[in-house]
Amino acid sequence: MALDYNYPIDIMEDVDLREFEEKYLIPQKPVILRGLLKGTKAYDEWNFEYFKKVAGDLTIGVFENREEDLDKTMKVPHKKMKFADYLDIIATTPTDMRIHLWNIFKDCPQLMDDFEFPPINTTFLKGFPYMFFGGQGSVARMHQDIDMSNVFLTQFEGKRRVVLFSPEYSHLLYRYPLNVHTGVNVVKPDYDRFPGLNYVKGFECEIKHGDTLFMPGEYWHYIEYTEGGFGMSLRSLNPHLSKRVKGFMNISVRQAVDWSMRKAMGDRWFTTKQEIADRRANTAMRKIEKKEHELVTQ
Repeated sequence: MALDYNYPIDIMEDVDLREFEEKYLIPQKPVILRGLLKGTKAYDEWNFEYFKKVAGDLTIGVFENREEDLDKTMKVPHKKMKFADYLDIIATTPTDMRIHLWNIFKDCPQLMDDFEFPPINTTFLKGFPYMFFGGQGSVARMHQDIDMSNVFLTQFEGKRRVVLFSPEYSHLLYRYPLNVHTGVNVVKPDYDRFPGLNYVKGFECEIKHGDTLFMPGEYWHYIEYTEGGFGMSLRSLNPHLSKRVKGFMNISVRQAVDWSMRKAMGDRWFTTKQEIADRRANTAMRKIEKKEHELVTQ
C-alpha cells in the first residue's frame, strides 16, 4: 500500500507577492508557481545543449542511488566524468546518476546573468543558487534541508516527481536524532517496520519546464526524476526566527555532535539512533490513538 499523498498542492499562475506571503510564505505551505522566471534567458534557453556549450569541459562528480549511510548526507561522489558526457547520458538514457547541490555559478559566473532573483521574496540567499541534474530514475532520498531555509525549485528540462511531508510528522517518519534523515522508503513503505507511516499524510506533485515548487523550510522531500533533466534551487531565509535558530543549531551544534558520536561509537551510534527514532514514533502513535479514543467516547 502506498503512502497517503492526498494533500493538494495549490498552483499560482499569476504570482502575486502579497497573496504568496499571506497564503504560503508565512503559514509555510507548499505551492507551485507557474512561470516565476518567465522572461529570463534561463527560462527561454537553458537546455542540455546550452550547458554543454557553457560548461561541457568541466569535470564533475556524480552520485548514484545507493542505500548507504542512511543517517547522513552523501558528500563524496561515486564517480567523476566530463559534464558534457554526463549530459549526453541523461538526455538519452535512463540512469541513476545525478548531480546535487552544485554551485555551477562559481565555475561559470556568466550564468548569473541569465536570470534575476524574482521579486516574490526579499530574503533570498543570493550567494547560494544550486543546480541539480539527474537521469530518468535517479532519486534524492527523503530528507530535510539542514539549514531550514525555504527552497524555490525551478525545473528547466525534463520532469520531476516530488513528495513532501510537513515537519509535524517528523517523529512518525522516524527521523534520526541530531540530523535530518530517515530510513523510511517512501516508494516501498514497510508498515511492519515503520507503523507510524499509517498516520502520515503528504503532498505529491510533478514539476516540468517553468514550474517553481515552493518548499517551506523543514519540509521533508523525496525527489524522483521521471525524465532526465535539471533544475535550479534558490534559497531564502525562513520568515520565522525559530526556524532560523533551529537551522543554525543544526549546522553549528547538532551536526558536530552527531559526527563526534559516530566517530566514538561507530555502528552502535546508528543502532542507538534507530532505537530513539522508534521510541519517538511509538510515543507519537500512542498520543494519536489516545486522542482518537477520546473523540469516540465523547
